[in-house]
Amino acid sequence: MKIISSKSIRKLFSVICCLVFLTLAVKAEEIQVGGVTRHFLVHAPANLPAKRPLIISMHGFNQDAAYQKAQAKWEQVADTAGFAVVFPDGINKRWDISGSTDLDFILSIIDNMAARYKIDRNRVYLSGFSMGGMMTYFAANRISDKIAAFAPISGYPLRGQNTDSARPVPIIHTHGTTDDVVSYSGVEVCMNAWRIRNGCSETPIITNPYPASNPNSIASKTYWNAGENGVAMALLTLKGKGHWISNDVVNGVHTSEEIWKFCKNYSLPTSSKR
Repeated sequence: MKIISSKSIRKLFSVICCLVFLTLAVKAEEIQVGGVTRHFLVHAPANLPAKRPLIISMHGFNQDAAYQKAQAKWEQVADTAGFAVVFPDGINKRWDISGSTDLDFILSIIDNMAARYKIDRNRVYLSGFSMGGMMTYFAANRISDKIAAFAPISGYPLRGQNTDSARPVPIIHTHGTTDDVVSYSGVEVCMNAWRIRNGCSETPIITNPYPASNPNSIASKTYWNAGENGVAMALLTLKGKGHWISNDVVNGVHTSEEIWKFCKNYSLPTSSKR
């Protein structure tokens, strides 16, 4: 029989403690929405002051909140800047991109976070990956009076572009050029439709590579400004990247950092404030 040394036991104990700590640090929440119990994860910095922003980050098809949390890596960005992040779980690991089920869920999350963390309702930002990105665009058309800016990643409507938002909406879209799930070839049509709806400049400002300070970056940024009510739009193109969230700060960008840099400039206009 192999005898385990005391050193190995201490090491194993430390690993177990770390796993327990990480599990406890991710606080699972649940709320009732339309008679259904819905689940989500919350990351909020310790002693978060009142009136701070909220990011809602949605997972892709056949994924879940825990997976999205691990991929998006919002924690350090949120802790540094001081805002809360919610990772919702879709029913059956998908989103309702044609009805009100998940719109109601998003609105309930905002109410819940306002009650518990006193987040700033005028600085709520919505992001999502893949099908979560499709849900982000759907929400832009339906609840733009509740969301200040939108940040889809690797996802856009596949059945044509609907730009019926109640107001011009800031959008930052991130997409890899070799995405084999939601093709990059459809991004231009999507962004152009929203550029027209938002009244943004037809001629964008292009930074390639982006950031300009990193000549090794595979990212480029296309930026449209001069939109209605000060609205701008941005597209981060990741050359050679596939269907995933890029956090390669050496050769590209940290997607969540870029989303925060863009979204933090926006709050709901006076006419939309609750």
